[in-house]
Amino acid sequence: MIKIAMRSFAHHRAAAIATGLVALVGTILVTGMMSLLGTGLARSTAAGDRAFLVQFPLIMGGWAVAIVLFAMVSTISVALGGRAGEIAGIRLIGASPRQVQQLLAIETAAVSAVTALPGLAGGYLVGWIVMRSIHAAGLTDAASVFAPGVLLPVLGMLVVLAASVLAAWMGSRTLAHRSPVADASPPPRRRTVRRPERRRRVAATIIIAAGLASSTAVLAMDPADVLTTAMTGPGCVLVAAGLCILAPELVVTANATLSAFRRAQTTAPSRLAAINLAVAPDRVRPTVTFLTLFVGVAAGTLSMQGIENGSGTANGTAQVLASINYFVVALIAAFMAIALTNNLVASITRRRSEFAAMSLIGATGAQTQRMLVREIGTATAISTVAGSVGAFVTVLPFAVVKTGNPLQAAAPLPYAVTIAVGIGVTLGVTSVVGRRVVRAA
Repeated sequence: MIKIAMRSFAHHRAAAIATGLVALVGTILVTGMMSLLGTGLARSTAAGDRAFLVQFPLIMGGWAVAIVLFAMVSTISVALGGRAGEIAGIRLIGASPRQVQQLLAIETAAVSAVTALPGLAGGYLVGWIVMRSIHAAGLTDAASVFAPGVLLPVLGMLVVLAASVLAAWMGSRTLAHRSPVADASPPPRRRTVRRPERRRRVAATIIIAAGLASSTAVLAMDPADVLTTAMTGPGCVLVAAGLCILAPELVVTANATLSAFRRAQTTAPSRLAAINLAVAPDRVRPTVTFLTLFVGVAAGTLSMQGIENGSGTANGTAQVLASINYFVVALIAAFMAIALTNNLVASITRRRSEFAAMSLIGATGAQTQRMLVREIGTATAISTVAGSVGAFVTVLPFAVVKTGNPLQAAAPLPYAVTIAVGIGVTLGVTSVVGRRVVRAA
């Protein structure tokens, strides 16, 4: 099994590089937070700084692990989509679905292990930079020095490795259990909802309800209480994560919207984009997943911080919370940009034969590129709408408690900045990679 995994790794370098990049950045983020946690627990840290240096990395580390798991599952699922023939061949020579999942888990573990040590070194560097910035802002005592130790950062590295293996196992389940002689085309639509689909929707509903419960709990709190921010932040993450799980339903909504405006589809690229979204919605599902998560969390935290700044509180605690919120946005923006780029490159590259067939029947390269941009543009539109609505609903109780004006939750600047970054990354990568792949085809 290990020999087969190593041979497969050698023949799929692009997918391995994409997985390795996600694992590398994830290791840097998680071990960076674990190094701060080690500093908070160190004996040399001042007693007054321990609470912040423990709570901050625990919150950030938990979010980072969840984001890494999301990114790994999506990246692996997209990469495996181009290996359906290979996996079917392995099944035909006698491999069971469980053995296929073990093979792919070993491959992912090997890739993640290669990036573990560089990620650990980068995590130490990130922890040192964050600690230095916190100290420069006067939020910690001069006696509190960076003392991460070895045990906790290594534990963070192992957590990312375990998350990678779990993501490979989860992401390969559907493909591994597919019949090796069945048609690879999407199954026909059925009105009956299968049990896994029902479970996914129930899980998404529970997560969204938990996020809304966390955010609405601030209505019973004192506006000056730090818990108002501590409850709203996780609420944004939970609601955005629940919407990510509902990515297939969001794509269906986008298809229904396009169908309602079918008369407006007067050009060939628009018509082809609508057909592709209806027939193969899984192509844009990773884009919807990552953009919804990015917009929901980033817009929510920026909006929350804007309300906090407008309320007139400028004490040390408010500065600490501001640094946490801005760091969350920067963390998610960088990580989502890498994961989204990997998935877009993989999904577009897999369509080279489709683009070649379109060229043979008379489609120009410009028409094919416009079709591709319209597909991703539709996914971007539904993602920004879903993420923005989730962020607004989550921050609404916080705005009422802090300012008494619910319209403060709809301040346009946080949403405009977040949406502009998301659209820029998505359409920019699609245009560049699409042009290259179409020309090659």
